[in-house]
Amino acid sequence: MYRLVVIDDEYLVVEGIKAMIARQKLEYEVVGCAYDGIHGLETVRKCQPDLVITDIRIPGLDGLSLIEEAKEYCPDTAFVVISGYTEFEYARRALSLGVKGYIDKPISIEKLKNVLERVERECFQSREESTAMQQNREGQERLKELFDDSVSAMAGGRGGEFQKYMEEALRQLGDLYVQTEDFRREVYKWLCVQSDILTERQPQISRDTLVSYQEMEQMASREEVCRYARKIVTDITRYIEADKTGSSHAAILELLAYIDEHYSEDIGLNELADRAGMSTAYLSVLFKTEVGTSYVKYLTELRIRQAKKLLKDGYKVSEVSGRVGYNNYRYFCDIFKRHVGKTPNEYKHNY
Repeated sequence: MYRLVVIDDEYLVVEGIKAMIARQKLEYEVVGCAYDGIHGLETVRKCQPDLVITDIRIPGLDGLSLIEEAKEYCPDTAFVVISGYTEFEYARRALSLGVKGYIDKPISIEKLKNVLERVERECFQSREESTAMQQNREGQERLKELFDDSVSAMAGGRGGEFQKYMEEALRQLGDLYVQTEDFRREVYKWLCVQSDILTERQPQISRDTLVSYQEMEQMASREEVCRYARKIVTDITRYIEADKTGSSHAAILELLAYIDEHYSEDIGLNELADRAGMSTAYLSVLFKTEVGTSYVKYLTELRIRQAKKLLKDGYKVSEVSGRVGYNNYRYFCDIFKRHVGKTPNEYKHNY
């Protein structure tokens, strides 16, 4: 039996998933559940599950930020996201995090069963072959790096680098997905995400003029898929080279100023993306490129710095927790000790 954790702010959704799994007698055991991102992260850390199913928009810590942080101490855990959104509006950032599947609401037995069986087939059964599993993991990690690198190259107007990263991504996808149908599907997903990010930078371009599902479906061999992909990458590269501006850097500076003023509030990457007029996927990579760290880590480090100042000024630990944006006292103490090496009370008594 595979160990499963379910995270959703709707009680009926969580209970519904548990009932569907029991009714279908699937090879999964629900070992934990949570109704917000903070408790969800604690549950994942405690249970060390094989699979996590999480909604994207949950209070406390959004689902994708939860995945990003959980991967630091659960590198072998697979993740599936559920959302009321469709297509690539949420898949972009999820792609960079290596999410293994998507379920759109309302959740049905058929949707859940299809995703769980696919995750089992692609992620868990291969564990019987340790060498293949290691190669697959390394390939997926490299794909995530290539995704970040390619978006960073696009943001920096470096068309040649973008083309190089995309060529390597094609090779990695070819190694990971042997069947033509799977390879075609994954390549199409990559092309759509890259095209969408380009159109956010250059709104005058339509994704439909770059990549076509109907045309991709006509590609009967892996060679044809690669030729089609390279044509689209060349087109995107031309647009990148034609649009070398510094507007992205200015946008990040504005967001940093906003974060410095509102760090004590529940501000997720989705809200910042809305303020900047970008997708969460593009902002996530752009933020890391410009600042040198992920948004989640930047916000956490800022909150910890402010917490240390307040503790030195004599504030109670419970007051500090709320003042720096952590309404969950226990979670604040855990994350403070993880970053500082001492509990808030120990740190306070040293000053």
